[in-house]
Amino acid sequence: MKTNQNQQPLRAVAQIRKIFGVRGEMKIESFARTAEEFTLLEQVVLGTNEHDVVPCEIESVKERGGEIYLKLRGIDDKTAADRIRGKYLFVEESLRKQLPKEKFFIDELIGCTVISEKGKTLGTIKSVDAYPAQMVYTVRTKKGEVLLPAVREFIVNVDVEKKEIVVSPPEGLFDGEML
Repeated sequence: MKTNQNQQPLRAVAQIRKIFGVRGEMKIESFARTAEEFTLLEQVVLGTNEHDVVPCEIESVKERGGEIYLKLRGIDDKTAADRIRGKYLFVEESLRKQLPKEKFFIDELIGCTVISEKGKTLGTIKSVDAYPAQMVYTVRTKKGEVLLPAVREFIVNVDVEKKEIVVSPPEGLFDGEML
């Protein structure tokens, strides 16, 4: 793979989750785009992070049952697709979809410091996962990992510029009772 030499920062727009069939088609988890929006992208870059990527061309995009499937040019069989499972698709910052205020991309949240309303550092966002009822932040603490529902009752403020999330968690969640 090549190192990203672009002037603009790269932003993750999806992750390759599963292989579909034997011709290299892959199911992706989109972080904000619809299948139609992926068809408008001619090129993406593929990698494990934004510094170690290789350019790729999207050959086709399909939607089945609310899930997005895509095929990258040159990934023509299940074996080739399986080698890139788990990797991310990135676009340059200028091509990134603009979200409404108070909506955030997952990659903007990962690595944010989680702070209580009283100013105590609780941990760092490790991952953001979609559960049936709501999104859930996995917060890495000194004692282990805590699953924090990303709901208005618990999330007071998100400042992606400062990489800080102020929270008002349920009593005992970060005190070891739930770890």
